[in-house]
This record gives sequence, structure tokens and C-alpha cells, in this order.
Amino acid sequence: MRRFHHSVWLSLLLLPAAFTASGQTPLWQSQNQAQPVRAGRVSVDANGIGLKIDDPEWSSGMQLKPPAGQTSWDLSHWRVLALDVENRSATRQMRLTMHLSSGKRGQKDFREVNTGIGLNPGEKRTMRIMLPHDFLYRTPDGGKGMKVLDTAHLNPIEFQLQWPFEDKTPGLVDCRITQIRGEQPLDPATVKPVPPESYFPFIDSYGQYAHADWPEKIHTDADLKRQRETEARQLQTATRPAGWDRFGGWAQGPKLKATGNFRTEKYHGKWYLVDPDGRLFFSHGLDVLQPHTDATRIQGHEKWFAKLPDAGQPNADFTDHDLQIKYGETNYYADFYRTLSRRLEAWGINTVGNWARADFIAVAQTPYAMQLTDYHHGWPGIQGSKLKFYDVFDPQYAAAMAKLLPENAREDAVTRRSLTDPMCIGYFIDNELKFDGWIKELLKAPATQPGKREWANRLRHQYGDIKALNRAWKTDYADWDAFLNGKTVPANTEAFKKDSDEFMAATVDRYFSICRNAIKKTAPQRLYLGCRLVGFRQQACLWKAAARYCDVISVNAYSYSVANCNPANFHDKPALVGEFHFGTYDRGMFSASLCPAGVTQTERAKAYERFMQGVLVHPNLVGAHWFQFRDQPLTGRWDGEGYQLGFVDIADTPYPEMTAAARRIGEQMYRYRNAGKLTDWTP
Repeated sequence: MRRFHHSVWLSLLLLPAAFTASGQTPLWQSQNQAQPVRAGRVSVDANGIGLKIDDPEWSSGMQLKPPAGQTSWDLSHWRVLALDVENRSATRQMRLTMHLSSGKRGQKDFREVNTGIGLNPGEKRTMRIMLPHDFLYRTPDGGKGMKVLDTAHLNPIEFQLQWPFEDKTPGLVDCRITQIRGEQPLDPATVKPVPPESYFPFIDSYGQYAHADWPEKIHTDADLKRQRETEARQLQTATRPAGWDRFGGWAQGPKLKATGNFRTEKYHGKWYLVDPDGRLFFSHGLDVLQPHTDATRIQGHEKWFAKLPDAGQPNADFTDHDLQIKYGETNYYADFYRTLSRRLEAWGINTVGNWARADFIAVAQTPYAMQLTDYHHGWPGIQGSKLKFYDVFDPQYAAAMAKLLPENAREDAVTRRSLTDPMCIGYFIDNELKFDGWIKELLKAPATQPGKREWANRLRHQYGDIKALNRAWKTDYADWDAFLNGKTVPANTEAFKKDSDEFMAATVDRYFSICRNAIKKTAPQRLYLGCRLVGFRQQACLWKAAARYCDVISVNAYSYSVANCNPANFHDKPALVGEFHFGTYDRGMFSASLCPAGVTQTERAKAYERFMQGVLVHPNLVGAHWFQFRDQPLTGRWDGEGYQLGFVDIADTPYPEMTAAARRIGEQMYRYRNAGKLTDWTP
């Protein structure tokens, strides 16, 4: 495929708006290339491709098939695939994801990458994805790099709503796609990857990718020190948003009842947190505020590293090493915390989110939420199961939960202070539990399992004798002992499903009630912030129980917009997004997070702003906390997760596009939420 001559390029410009070309032939040639998938509806005219989705179920959307006569897409001559997307709704924020893949789904060679976009009503913006060419980014044996595709043989391009959670809604997505194009041309014959013999080491002495460069990259120790001095000058003159009170609440807004503690209140149809002085408070937070967290594993990978910060250790903590150089001392924590406190104010962040260092909370003078336990593996679960949930009917579970906060307070001074500290918003208990599958695991458990025995007692009371249960469930238990000793899951009859749902509802009700009691008995003025559910698609009984017992329901949501999550889920209770983020590939990272957003930091920052705007107009959402403060290590943390997701990079250098976006959010969030309209920020 040759580059365009000027005459060819000009002729392609005369094609309809959706039909911009790539290579010698346009990406778009005929209406038949745009095919609806499931509930997607597609229309094509001279103005572009119209896509409507009312039902967001998996894969509903559209496929763009290769041009006629081709069995696959060849995008190997471009660095970026781009297209313009216009939200045709006048009232609704929308999200859309684009997926590229190569290989056969379900086979070993199948690989997929994606990007996404969130758009305000009437907004038109470009969606971009970096093309991960296998010929350019493939790493040699023993190395590590990004996921690559065979970009000369790509499958149909897919558009959908990844990880759907919205209800079926008329006009959920109503968009127009135009200007499908390749950007930044390249020639596979002349563009070469890093030679295998030169690839190792690929991690420099500061923990960065060695074979790429970018504006903020650290090359010398002097760069680290210079970066600190530059930022110190900026922070010296920075002020917190003028409209905040001492907690970060809305100083210029209404004055409600002041209790000396954080609480919740519904005001003019929208839920809010209310700060101790009685001001409306929206929680704009950052998770994992720590000097350093995830170390890089060395053992077996010694050739990856140009220079290790601490020879002889099993792990390399590059951030700790970089911060020692940056601050000129081994014990730099106090200086780092002072800088971090100033950063939060300057960036417009008013909440210390989950997993912050206790010693930072102690000096931050910023409202905070604390996690009492992520998941306590030592507490009773289902015997023989790895499911991340407890047996809440085991008396030992309730006893352990009752002691959780008192024991934490006894062992940790900051937790002890939080019991009466007005800066403490409240407590999370657990993170991303696995509720689905609990009934099935319980049925496979031994007869001694407390939860199984509790269910047997309830079924005995409901049915009387085992024959009645057998008739309803289509089972053949000889007696109730046979039920307890059983290891199989019955067929999903109507009666079994009903009884399972009822017992699951009783289980989660007991879980949330035990957690709430554990907090309120010791710290009655602190808010119970729930267990950080995984996304908005949950069993109805979970929403109901969480709303009954949580002061604020918490949900981790990795999506380009949450504006369309159903308010009815929350049963008229406030909710908080405990985790979300966006990432890109433009700083040498191998993975652009769970939500890749464009190819530049500017596009990433725009995704952040649009997400927050969707949160701000939702009547139940009272805040959102970004996960996480710092990029993860290039080659991954302890579980392999290595995302470009931070406000700062591995060497503690801030991303200016992100910090500027955070400041805009902090300055305008109260006016925006009060107005309740999805528009761009006020100039």
C-alpha cells in the first residue's frame, strides 16, 4: 500500500463525511460495511453513519466490516485510527467504546484493544486509538511490552457499550460517526522496532521505559531536583478554590444544619454530603495517596533493568529511590507529605480517598475516608471455596466484625483519632466482594457450614418435609441430612430460583447490617460507606440491602460515563463512585488502564472532566474518587496490573493536563451540580 499522491488525497476529500480514506482505498466504501449488532440500529447517509442503541446488552451496537473484496482490515500504515463522534441527544450524556481485534475469538491468537469516549449533549469530538502494531511493538522472548495486534489483518471494527450497566432506555445512545481516518502515516517496510539485541535492558534507572522519550521524562538526578524546585515555586503561589470553606464544602452555597460531623441530606432533589459546618459537600477525591506503593519484581528478570536502586533485594521500588533523590534525603516523608497536601489544594481535590497512608491523613488537614478492611481472609468463608465473600451466618464472623473498628483504633493512632475527628467522612468495609456464585458455593459446602445449616433450617420451616422440597425443586434428597451433605447444585427450577433469591437477599441483608452495627456502635457519628460494589449491574437484593444499611452506597465504576445509571437502584439514597480512571500510551507505559482514552494526555484529561460532569448531574451521586494517585510500575504490581492511571508518574512528576482538569472540576463542581445541566464548564 503506497502513500497518497496529492491528487488521490484531494479526490477522497470529495467523498461523504464518513468516508475518509486510509491507504489507496477509503476506509468506507459502501453502506453494507456498517452492520447493526443485536439491539443496535444503523443508518447511513451523506452526513455519516447514524448509530442508536436503546438496549445496552453485551455487543449491542455496530460492526464496520472491511471494504468489499477484503477479508480483514489493513491499518498497518497508520499509527492512529481516528473518527469523529457526535452526540445527537440534546439532554443526555453518552458513552461509546470502540474495539479492535485480530485473530479468531476463542483461539490462542485472539487479541483485543479498545478505547472509548464520553460526550455531553450535542458535543462532537474525535475518538482516537493508538494502533498496537505487532511488527513495531512486539517484544523479544523474555521481555515485556504492550498487547499487540496483527494490524494488517484486523477483524471488523466494533462499537458498543463495554461492561453495560444502563437500563434499556430510548435514546440511550444516539450518535453520528464521521471522518473515519488514519492519522500519522507510517511505512511498515521502513519503520523498525527496537532490535532484539538492543531491547534489554528496557527499564532505566528511574523505573521508566528506556526506549521512548516524552516531555516530562527524567534523564538525570538533576532533572528530579529541578522538577521539585519548579513545582515548589508553583505551589507556593497556588491557592485552594475560592468558593470552598475549610473542609472543601460550598462556602457560597446554602447553610444547612451543622452537626460537627459529615452527614448526608437531600437538597433540592439532589443528594449531598454536608460538611461539619453545614455546607454542601461534593467529594472530589484521590485514592492511594502514599509516597510509594508497588515495587517491581526482580527475580528472574534481572536483564530488564539498566540499574537497580537497591542491589540484592527481591523487588525494586523505583519511586522510593526517585523520591530520595528528589528530596535529597533518605527520610523524605515529611517533606513529601507537605508537598502532597499543597498539591491537593492546588489541584482542587477535597477528599483523601481509600488506601491513603495513615501518617499522611494525620497531617493532611483534608477530609478523608478510611478502609477498615479490604477483605479479611482469616474470617469465616465457605470451606473449600476461594469466593471472596464471608459466611455471615457463622457466629465467628459477627464477633470478628464487632471487634474490627475497636481493634484498629487500639492499634493505630490515626484510626483512633478518626472516631472523633470531624475531618473523617466515614468508613468503607471490604472492597469488590464477589456476591455472585455464593449460593452455588454454599450448596457444595460441607454439612457443618453455618450458612448451609441456616438455609436448611429456613427451608425446613418453609416446606415442612423433604418431599415437599423435592417436588418444588425437582430433587431427590432422602432427608434433610442428605441436603446438608449434598455437593451438587439443583436444576434452576422456578422454585429453586425463588428460594435461592430469598436466601441471598437474607444473606446480604445480614452482611450489611452487621457491618453497619460494627461502625455505629463504636463511631455513631461516622458514615458507613459500604463495600465498594463492582459496577452498577448488581442483584436487586444487593441494592436494596445496601440502601437499607449504608449511609452512602459505594460503587467502583470503570466507564466513560455513569450519568445514565438508574437512580432507582439506590432506593433514594446517596452513592459514591469509589474508583474510576482513564489512561493512554503516550508516556511509555505498556497498558493504558481499564479505560483507555485517546492517545494524548489532553484527551485523557477531557475524559476525566466528562466523567465528573456526568457524576455531578446525577441526583444520587455525592462524589467520585480517582484510582489512583500514581502510575503503577511499568511491568506491573504484585498481581501484574501495570496501568498508566496516575496524577503523577513513577518518578513523581505530575501530569499537568490532569492537574489542570482537576482544578477546573474543583472550582466549578458546586455551581455545576446546583445547575444540574450537562454543558461545558463556565469560562
